[in-house]
Amino acid sequence: MAKLAAYRAKRDFTKTSEPAGKASRRRGASFVVQKHDASRLHYDFRLELDGVLKSWAVAKGPSLVKGEKRLAVEVEDHPLQYGDFEGTIPDGQYGGGTVLLWDRGAWEPEGDPHEAYEKGRLTFRLDGEKLKGTWHLVRMAKRPRERQPSWLLIKADDAHARTEDDLDILEEAPLSVKSGRSLEEIAPRRVAKSPAKRHAAAKKPSPAKAPKPAKRASSAKEAKAGSIQVAGVPLTHPDRVLWEDQGLTKQELAEFYLDIGEWLLPHLASRPLTLIRCPGGTQKKCFVQRHSWAGMSDFIHRTTIPDNSGTQEALTVTDIQGVIALVQSGVLEMHVWGATLADLERPDRLIFDLDPGEGVDWPRVIEGALAVRERLKALGLESFVKTTGGKGLHVVVPLKPKAPWKEALAFSRGIAEAMAADEPDRYTTTSVKQEREGRIFIDYLRNNREASAVAPYSTRSRPGAPVATPVAWEELSPDLRPNGFTVDNLGKRLLSLKKDPWADIGTVDQVLPKQKPSKRTSRKN
Repeated sequence: MAKLAAYRAKRDFTKTSEPAGKASRRRGASFVVQKHDASRLHYDFRLELDGVLKSWAVAKGPSLVKGEKRLAVEVEDHPLQYGDFEGTIPDGQYGGGTVLLWDRGAWEPEGDPHEAYEKGRLTFRLDGEKLKGTWHLVRMAKRPRERQPSWLLIKADDAHARTEDDLDILEEAPLSVKSGRSLEEIAPRRVAKSPAKRHAAAKKPSPAKAPKPAKRASSAKEAKAGSIQVAGVPLTHPDRVLWEDQGLTKQELAEFYLDIGEWLLPHLASRPLTLIRCPGGTQKKCFVQRHSWAGMSDFIHRTTIPDNSGTQEALTVTDIQGVIALVQSGVLEMHVWGATLADLERPDRLIFDLDPGEGVDWPRVIEGALAVRERLKALGLESFVKTTGGKGLHVVVPLKPKAPWKEALAFSRGIAEAMAADEPDRYTTTSVKQEREGRIFIDYLRNNREASAVAPYSTRSRPGAPVATPVAWEELSPDLRPNGFTVDNLGKRLLSLKKDPWADIGTVDQVLPKQKPSKRTSRKN
């Protein structure tokens, strides 16, 4: 009880929901970091030792930058039960404000932790959901009139360390590891939010009423650096620039998707996702994400699906809130499977990805897409086309989910290899860069179960903020640039359309034709 005397003396447990707790006799090795919005925002760093949580208030929060020193003021020991606390401490109570469980896991001291603590130099490893690797806590010399000992929390140089150019972990992963919530969601009345001003939504064409012209919202640059909400989803750092060449911010990207949600969601919802995350923008580090991460929003759904080794996790969204939650997590590209959760073993869309090699001009890419279309037509299959936001085109074949992936791959491979065999100077099915020069690589391998292709109306993490965009076949011309549709101009395009070029893609009633065994040996090209 004496260990927690200071903790108990500061709190009225008839008013606060914090645990009264008691010292434990168990020998554990847990650690937690709690984000605490009290009189000022700080992070409480806690290590389990001798049945309590030894605690430090870290004003700027932990840093993954090797050698960077963060001031950590030692505070009273807390009960182990506090490691699960998340909620609001009433105003007027000690530490009044919002507490978010930011990280948790286990710690392992180097040597005797009691001796190291007494000497004022703790070295230890963390294995948390966000913080990993080796750290140091070093006590500073006591200063006059100092009530509480000051320490420095320092990240050691190891495989988990980052550089100053990398994204700050506090900004990359701001949400709770317990609930997936933000500070605002835990206590929405405590944080003032700047309302987002939306520009006119790009509605689908309607003969009854003509849509109004779209206008770019300016609120993102005017928003405070704290948090706002878009479609009910908290958006932190809304003014963070994601495409520096465009000055395009996180809030503007969220509002873009909000406005085109009616166009986007039919091609995105309930399909397993492969995500490209660039939390610091396109100029910083980007990485591929296929599975959940600490603090991921509940609007992004986790589903356990079978695979060759047993099971794996798949991520999906079902509504615009899920898309905005992806934006909040720094997702700049959304790639989708060719099947839905309803039937993962049978694709409902095939993709022929036409990727031009060096020396191939745009008109030849168009010719290639039209050639694929004609071959499919000869087999009784209707197809659709979209720009990719890059250099090429995707020819998309909608199907009733009847054939398994093995047959879908064999069919698409047959089309691609036939084109390469008939015109080897124009097409190839090899991905080797040197062998693609002057030719178009027809990538049929996207028609594997876990392969993916950029979703229609997804942005790309490339200069200019391009958007993968469905187009009508008759729109294909040398004047149509492959990366010409962008966040800035797509709304205007959608408002001007008299008909959705992909309006019928979900109603086409077709299946793969029965294949005859091929006697021809495929040519190397």
